[in-house]
Amino acid sequence: MKKKSVDLDVDFIGGQEKLTKEEELALSSYFAQRRTERSRVLSRKPVSKKIKVKA
Repeated sequence: MKKKSVDLDVDFIGGQEKLTKEEELALSSYFAQRRTERSRVLSRKPVSKKIKVKA
């Protein structure tokens, strides 16, 4: 069975008020944490595969 998707015509999700300073700080700290976690994971040295050499 196929899932039906519904396109919603919305401009804002969650209200039309501006974000408060607390919400802005919470979002910025969340994205900063995600950015550091992602860079830490990507900076890990990949494990190379062992190559068999025929003698």
